[in-house]
Amino acid sequence: MVFVLSVALVLSAALALDAVEMVPCFTGTPTADQLCEWELRDVPPAWLVTDVQRTPVLTITDPQGQRWQRAAFLFQSAKRNVDPAVEGDYVAAGPAILRLRHTPRLPGDHPWTLSAPDGSPLASGTVSVAPALRPTGAVRISPHNPRLLALADGTPWIPIGPNIAWGLGPDRLANIDTYFTHLAEHGGTHARIWLASWCGQFESATPDAYDLPAASLTDAILSSARKHGLRLTVVIDNHHDLVHGKRFPYGPDYISRARRFLTAEPPAQYRRKLRYLLARWGADDTVAVWELFNEVDMACLVREISIPWMTGATRLFHDLDQDDRLVTISWAGLDWPRAYADAHVDIVQLRGYVHEWLDIDEELRERDRDGVGMLIPAALQARELGTPFFFGETGYQGLEQDNPGNTVDTHGFLLRQQAWAGFLLGGCGSGMNWWWDVYIDANGLWDIYGGLAKAIAEMDWRDPDLAPLAPTTDGHIRVIGWQSPQQALLWPQIRIDTWYKHVVEQQQRPEFSRPVDLPLSGFEPSVRFHARWQHQVTAQVVAEENVLADANGNVHLTMPADGSDLIVLIQRLSETAP
Repeated sequence: MVFVLSVALVLSAALALDAVEMVPCFTGTPTADQLCEWELRDVPPAWLVTDVQRTPVLTITDPQGQRWQRAAFLFQSAKRNVDPAVEGDYVAAGPAILRLRHTPRLPGDHPWTLSAPDGSPLASGTVSVAPALRPTGAVRISPHNPRLLALADGTPWIPIGPNIAWGLGPDRLANIDTYFTHLAEHGGTHARIWLASWCGQFESATPDAYDLPAASLTDAILSSARKHGLRLTVVIDNHHDLVHGKRFPYGPDYISRARRFLTAEPPAQYRRKLRYLLARWGADDTVAVWELFNEVDMACLVREISIPWMTGATRLFHDLDQDDRLVTISWAGLDWPRAYADAHVDIVQLRGYVHEWLDIDEELRERDRDGVGMLIPAALQARELGTPFFFGETGYQGLEQDNPGNTVDTHGFLLRQQAWAGFLLGGCGSGMNWWWDVYIDANGLWDIYGGLAKAIAEMDWRDPDLAPLAPTTDGHIRVIGWQSPQQALLWPQIRIDTWYKHVVEQQQRPEFSRPVDLPLSGFEPSVRFHARWQHQVTAQVVAEENVLADANGNVHLTMPADGSDLIVLIQRLSETAP
């Protein structure tokens, strides 16, 4: 490894300090896809602070001349707490030290310098980086299609998976790793986690006194996701912690916290928190999306209070984040368009909960009985924005241990339908069920993501002409999906095949008496296409046919009589019609 540390990292004479060592925590030659970490040793006590504007800075320049500045952050190893008299699930397992993190983006030589907090030089050197082992870089809006996502090198990336927001109990990290394992085994690529007061939030009850063992738990969660090839949406704050004052040190009561935190100009304390967060995790490509606040409107008695905060907080985050990651904020209410009007979000986030067992208006209950149809109005609104969107929370509304929908739908009927519909209605990824532990894992439903992952892998998402269809509004079959003149991934859904009819009314799944002629338009004229019908969960192919598009680009497919749970992949054949 050509990692030049040929001389001790000697502080400038003006500081009159002993030598400081910058020791790599990795072995071998790093690659362009690797999160690299260093430890600073023999630093003066004045640098051991949570404010990263008062710690050393590593400046590293890539072979194309782009500079990255990584602030050292306070780190402390942790172990699981076994003492009931001590607060917190994890406690310190070593002294507080300073560490640095950086992910090199390109192979080649990367010159670096280390500077003291006052800017005076401490040392310099070069790190040699080998080529990446896989597609690299932060997740971006796709250069091929502004509705979709891709890695920085242009490789299409479609998030597939549910929420895995936290783990509970003494083995929470092991539980999260189990969930990640099952998701990855079935082709999942993405989950949404929270930095919550009960799992991973590094703020404590005291301003700027960060819970470093809790931050180490978040390190471990990210490491587990990285091991399984998953990327995460990471939720930084949430309405529960603000309302109840749990590790939310912005005031002694709800009113003072809301007034101090939810301001158009976010407070300096919040700015310091974001700086620390980005110093510690900003370079980690495991983070696909930062969600600044979960359901911020639920933190306010008057929703308008949070809208200026969304604008100010998203602007601040983009200013601080040199890695330029995607940003979102979630909004619980149906009036979400006004919330996103001025906020600098890269991804719009929608909700899709079934409210059947809540004391609500009958009209809303009736709407929710079609788990696909209920998502369509919000999807069509979001599509008008022209930016990526996803359904960040879907499923049956209820409590963890009291959710009648989860109790009766043990085979995951709604889970499957909303996972597919969230993407095929024009979202950038699958619909994300909320109940990962007491429902998906408890019922062994992880395989529901397998068929979706396999179908997505068959499509060329670099095709700039791919666009979501306008869902058909009449007839027995509702067709949703992505289509271009050259290819399509479509779900011809039998309209009456709903979770309510199947799960609650226990009606038999609908079938046609014979195969159905399915006319489709919008394909390249006078070209042959191959159509493959396959099961949504198992990906088993049940029928195949070659069809010829007429002079107007119309084709006629033969939909199997037992069309439930089937999607169709349509791809242009190389030869053209005579």
